[in-house]
Amino acid sequence: RLCIVFDMDRTMVGNLASLSDRDNIETNAEWSWWPEGQHRGLSAEEIIPFLERGMVRPGLMALVEYLTEIGATMVVYTHSEHRWASKVCQAMEKMAGINFIRKLFSRQDCKDGHPEFAARKSLHFVAEQLNQDPSLAWVHVQNMILFDDDGTALGAGEETQLVRVPSYDYWEACKWDEVITPELLQKQNDPDLVERVRRSVVEWAYAPPSYGKEGELCEEDQKADAAWAEKWEKRLEMANSYNKLAVLDRVWKNVKDTLGKIEEFDEAEMAALPDRLRRAAGTAARPARRR
Repeated sequence: RLCIVFDMDRTMVGNLASLSDRDNIETNAEWSWWPEGQHRGLSAEEIIPFLERGMVRPGLMALVEYLTEIGATMVVYTHSEHRWASKVCQAMEKMAGINFIRKLFSRQDCKDGHPEFAARKSLHFVAEQLNQDPSLAWVHVQNMILFDDDGTALGAGEETQLVRVPSYDYWEACKWDEVITPELLQKQNDPDLVERVRRSVVEWAYAPPSYGKEGELCEEDQKADAAWAEKWEKRLEMANSYNKLAVLDRVWKNVKDTLGKIEEFDEAEMAALPDRLRRAAGTAARPARRR
């Protein structure tokens, strides 16, 4: 009777911003024309290669397998939007070969949708939702553990169950214009939509400042584009340097080793478990810097 609650971004997986930004712009923009047969947004199958290359935190799959073996209940509690988070969770389950996520709690289940919460997240809320399933009537705050890179995710009365883990900042660029090509933009009926898209990708630094401008670029635009290109290359270099260290992360291995030493998850063990897991997470390799 152990319920493990995982935060998603920078806890189970790395920095998914470039993937979620592409997914967001493809699915939420009101396109007047879209290529026939081309789905909008990233599918779980398209997310999996990113996970396999290092986006999923090392040791997570082995921990999930172990938790499944001992009969633990696992849920995901993320501040990401539900539609996007569900795709990432599907990708993780496909990678694990196990449907291990009993329930997904997302942004509407955080303080955004419940202003009465004392902090961003609430284990009492999660327990109440899980208790609606008779087979999970045993779940309560004291037998739940939340792994989260945010040390302030829980409020008073629940913070004892929070195990803060070092932020996992693996990052990889996702080609945002694979579908949203200049030809696609030219076929749109709404010039305001095209301008919003152009402005978004420039503000997100995925495209040079002159992106979408027609005609010959002035000297100022050329300088701005050159500066963007230099910053983009540095960003990629920094990400590559960090990603090489990411394979050294031992958070989930240490957590699994700690759990493996417990013979029975009785009341006494559960009371001591958060501190033991915090010590385990504290011995894990921390990133040298955060981008």
